Amino acid sequence: MRVRKGLLVGALVMAASAGAAEQASPYGTWRTPERGGLIEVSQCDGGLCGKILGGTGSSPEDRFDRNNKNPALRSRQLIGLYVFRGLKPAGGSWKGSIYNPSDGGTYSATVTLKSASEMTVKGCVVWPLCKTQVWAKVK
Repeated sequence: MRVRKGLLVGALVMAASAGAAEQASPYGTWRTPERGGLIEVSQCDGGLCGKILGGTGSSPEDRFDRNNKNPALRSRQLIGLYVFRGLKPAGGSWKGSIYNPSDGGTYSATVTLKSASEMTVKGCVVWPLCKTQVWAKVK
């Protein structure tokens, strides 16, 4: 069976385009480096949103937002909690604020895709007081 050169080139171009489209999308499920957190990134509130799907907390208390600065919110479940909502596009990244359940703080955030399988999430109290994590895409 012979394969036409034009068809083969077309198939390669389509495969490359599919990879580029995947790289351009932050949407999906991402694993955080801390406690095996799973974050579902989707579009909502006119921007990028990230919701906690799960994690590997060491105790039952880790299921709750016990470090929240507001005592009234310390009994809420972490599963289903949005750590960021409505991050706006900004020159190849998304910017807004992010909530860190580990310390109960809310920080200025920048989310940037590194590749189809990695994105950086940077939270800053004020620049240069920042912490950056690399999240790995699960699906």
